[in-house]
Amino acid sequence: MQLLHMSLIKLILLLVCMSAKAAQPEHIQLGMSVPLTGNASGIGQSYKNGVELAINKLNKEGGIQGLKVQLLVKDDQYEPELTVQNTRQFIIENRVLALFAYTGTPTSSAILPLLQHYQMPFIAPFTGASLLRKSEYGFIYHLRAGYDEETQSQVDYLQPKPETKVGLLLQADEFGASIEQGYLKALRLKGVTPVVTARFQRNSTAIETGVSELIKAGAELVFMAGTYSPLAEAIRLGRHQGFRPQYATVSFAGLQQLSVLLEKEDKVMATMVVPKPTDTRWVVVKEYQKLMKQEAMAPLSDIGLEGFIAGTLLGQALKLCSLPVERLCLLEKLRQQTAVYDFPLLFDANNQQASQQVIRVKVTVHGIEDIR
Repeated sequence: MQLLHMSLIKLILLLVCMSAKAAQPEHIQLGMSVPLTGNASGIGQSYKNGVELAINKLNKEGGIQGLKVQLLVKDDQYEPELTVQNTRQFIIENRVLALFAYTGTPTSSAILPLLQHYQMPFIAPFTGASLLRKSEYGFIYHLRAGYDEETQSQVDYLQPKPETKVGLLLQADEFGASIEQGYLKALRLKGVTPVVTARFQRNSTAIETGVSELIKAGAELVFMAGTYSPLAEAIRLGRHQGFRPQYATVSFAGLQQLSVLLEKEDKVMATMVVPKPTDTRWVVVKEYQKLMKQEAMAPLSDIGLEGFIAGTLLGQALKLCSLPVERLCLLEKLRQQTAVYDFPLLFDANNQQASQQVIRVKVTVHGIEDIR
């Protein structure tokens, strides 16, 4: 009887151990909502490609203490309603560890109530909007520099004077509003007031009215906020009417995609928040190029490089957490990171931002060129 009793105890302990082992997660899941179709698809696809490059490398090297990192990706077409729908599924049904590498200001803004309610980590979104950079948003971790820094850098370089006829051409949503705020702040420091502000709808290339307003006002310098398709269409329409001002735009536009839609005479200045993907003075660029070649992926892009940096950074932080990974640990370890390869980071809790890197470039038919 005693022998039978001991055998039953051993069997129960064995079943408990097997159950505990079965309950361990098989992978670490992250949710990513990006535009894979529509007018911003080139931006979303580039960011996704860069992120996946880093995640695949991480998993091939053993993952996180043997666990693979699984990226759940959904298309939101750069529409806030779809982003909210995708996010609810990630949080409630998939129960992901974190939301990672989303794309866009209007889409990211739309899920703020969900982020606040669930205190869900929101890591490395592809947006520089100041409305998402608040000290109380401790659940958000921004990798990139903000739009305020980009717009200030552009105005400092182009040096408009009070008499310069400056025009704004803006996407009519939270993205455009955030960019407008940055440009107006920077222009005020120069004593400049825009002579015209034209707007257009997100995910639309119906931009004729906006271009007509710029031409009518005689704008000499046009600051733009939008994705590559409508911006290229605006430049094309202006060119065909003999309107050739100096243009400027921010990194979100999709500079590589924009360059292939330009003509030789177009003048476009821009800012990026990571190095040029061809600048091999950077170790991180060399690693990105090497992996892109190994995976037979093309083309190189600043957005893809940013995605690669974001994915690599995530892996660095995850490796410092014990299993099962806690959300607070992930956020804490992210904030402690000081570099990805040689790309410097210094987290600022006032704006939940790790990088202050802004690089000025020209966008031409030949691609992205240095400003000398």
